[in-house]
Amino acid sequence: MFKIVSRSLLFFLFAIAVSLSSCKEDEVIIPDPEPDDGSTKGTIYEPTTFSNISADPNVADYYITGILSVESELTIDSGVVIEMGPSAGIVVKTQGTIMALGAPGYPITITGKSKSRGFWNYIMVNSTDPRNELRYVNIEYGGGDASNNGTVFLNSGGVLSMKNCSITNSKKYALVAMGENSTLNDFSDNVIENNESPVKIRPNQIPSIGNNTIFNNNDSSYITIIGSNIITPLTWDKKSIPYLFRGNTSIESDVIINAGIDITFDYGSSIIIKQTGSLKAIGTSSEKINLKSCQDIPGYWNGIVYQSRSNNNELSNVNIQYAGGSPIYMGAIYVGGPISYPDVFLKMSQCNITSSASWGVYVQQNTEFINGGGNNFSNNIFGNVGP
Repeated sequence: MFKIVSRSLLFFLFAIAVSLSSCKEDEVIIPDPEPDDGSTKGTIYEPTTFSNISADPNVADYYITGILSVESELTIDSGVVIEMGPSAGIVVKTQGTIMALGAPGYPITITGKSKSRGFWNYIMVNSTDPRNELRYVNIEYGGGDASNNGTVFLNSGGVLSMKNCSITNSKKYALVAMGENSTLNDFSDNVIENNESPVKIRPNQIPSIGNNTIFNNNDSSYITIIGSNIITPLTWDKKSIPYLFRGNTSIESDVIINAGIDITFDYGSSIIIKQTGSLKAIGTSSEKINLKSCQDIPGYWNGIVYQSRSNNNELSNVNIQYAGGSPIYMGAIYVGGPISYPDVFLKMSQCNITSSASWGVYVQQNTEFINGGGNNFSNNIFGNVGP
């Protein structure tokens, strides 16, 4: 059973508990709202609703200590205020569902008892139920768990929608969607503010981050992308803050990068377009696509590797800086496939490639590289186009 506190009903429920001497051992226990050891834990096994008990938004309706596991339906009504104890968390298990449905003017608040970053841990979603939703929910002072490092955390297979929510004062990331096959169905009209870092996701989750999401005053102003395989078609749009790519991203389907996107690459990172994939990055003269490194050091990131024959492979109005760090793919852009599949295609025009630690563009034999004109090269150690 689960253990939570409805403060306004505490004394009434305590009186009932004392009077009913025949209660079974597995009845719900209402603990001290502030236990000395902060160890209250429990599980929701049947459909449960957290109702708005106090009309005062400054008074907590519920106080959770320890980990509250949700193995059935948990509905949280508009206006509810939940106070989280130290290291507390809500874990929506595989068979559970969370529906926290606030309303304009009557948001749900999930906050720490102490107003300090990382005071409580997370809301973790393992459930595949498409009804999992946070709507008009203000989430504050979480992110305290070092291993999961996100206030809202989508685990492997987890499904969640977030609309009109705010995540503020999180230690580490406000949102992490890193689990294999996790699905961020919708992330729109949200505010991510005053956190150490805003968002960490896989590249397939990029389209789910609504362009109207507000990122404000976070210590690190990047949408962090952790490299993985892309196996479905995607389009990456410009957001209000740049992307930070870490690790190697393999593209095995069709990916489009739209104008105006800024991507910063961490050390040793790369994008590799496999035989079944394609990458089209089309900027404009007024909205270039900028691909650069965390540090202004030639070869700090590896670059873009084209191993695909697709006629969709095209770069236009793209600036590429400080790449060429791979000892195998010796160019900021490498055009060439494995020995068993050497036939590769790329068209490039109006691009600027600068400060590569090797070639600007390395073109392997038996490939088709179309220089569409208007390309500029500078400060590339081995030369512009080779070998």
